[in-house]
Amino acid sequence: MMKTLLIPLIFIIISCSNGRKKEEILSKNSNLPTSNKIKTDTTTTKKKAIREWTFNNQKIYLFPSEKTDDFYNYGYIKIKNHESGKFIRIAKEDSPYSGFEKIAIKHPYFTIEQAYREGDFTNYEYITFKQEGQSIYLHKYAVNYTSTQDLEENIPELSLDRKTIGNIEIQNITSDLLYSLRSKD
Repeated sequence: MMKTLLIPLIFIIISCSNGRKKEEILSKNSNLPTSNKIKTDTTTTKKKAIREWTFNNQKIYLFPSEKTDDFYNYGYIKIKNHESGKFIRIAKEDSPYSGFEKIAIKHPYFTIEQAYREGDFTNYEYITFKQEGQSIYLHKYAVNYTSTQDLEENIPELSLDRKTIGNIEIQNITSDLLYSLRSKD
């Protein structure tokens, strides 16, 4: 008798759960934190933001771009009417490297932290911006190098500040520009 009652009960539960509408399922996710909600860059590309952060009552959005190489897709950030060049390394699914890690925010600064491989080195990059009035400038660029051949090797880090590199606005920051900063002697 117990089996006779249990079978119709299971059938009812399964049929009810399959009958829920997509909207009902999605509405349960409406309380997601803001950083997980998808935003759209309606003014330029109509692309969906990968992530977002709050910076001094403004939003920083990370968007993908078409720029790519063997291991990374490159993204850009947008803050109000400021849009960076394509320099944020977003690791491809099959990439053995991590790429973009996080954004650390301490107003009026924010730092993008990302890892990448170049030659025999795995590098961790810190790209710090400073907001001054209506402009956002590269404030500091630093790279920590780790040899893949000898993890204990002491390699001096690269650290360039605004006094050294000058006033470079966020829209001029590209992966090529960062490469040229690393390549200077």
